Amino acid sequence: MTAFLTSFFERYVDTDFTATLEEQLDDISDGRADWHDIMAAFWRDFSAAVAQTKDLKISDVIDALDEDLGSHFFPGREDGADPRQCTACGTGRLGLRLGKFGAFIGCSNYPTCQFTRRLVAEDGGEGETLKEGMKSLGQDPETGEEVTVRRGPYGLYIQRGEADPDNKKIKPKRTTIPKVWRATS
Repeated sequence: MTAFLTSFFERYVDTDFTATLEEQLDDISDGRADWHDIMAAFWRDFSAAVAQTKDLKISDVIDALDEDLGSHFFPGREDGADPRQCTACGTGRLGLRLGKFGAFIGCSNYPTCQFTRRLVAEDGGEGETLKEGMKSLGQDPETGEEVTVRRGPYGLYIQRGEADPDNKKIKPKRTTIPKVWRATS
């Protein structure tokens, strides 16, 4: 979020801007300024900033985030080699990509090179890693079905069992993981 705001709303995350706004709010509370005038000026400028972003494409945002966050995803190598060089094909450039399950690192030579890497580092926690975006928590003692943590388009969730390929109407039990649990785990 910070990278997005810095890229597209730089003025509003600038410390000078917030300091000036705090002074204006102090003036309002002390009766030296009319809040209508302050809010009208703020809204005029902010509306113009929002209007400048209305035609942005998702690819524009991803490119800006890739540029701003690149040093975090691709730290410099001790041997001086390009940290963005694809390790699979050797000629592509690794960068931030967006898929149906969220952001990931991928090669610029796609589809010729299909190298991808998860955006988030593994936490090293307990549980067997199964397939991409899925971690086993064990078996349900009542049903014997495997309980897994999965990453879906709306975040993490827990699922018991697997979908029945023969009966699409019967779905496995699922529940989202509350955000308060995610923040502390």
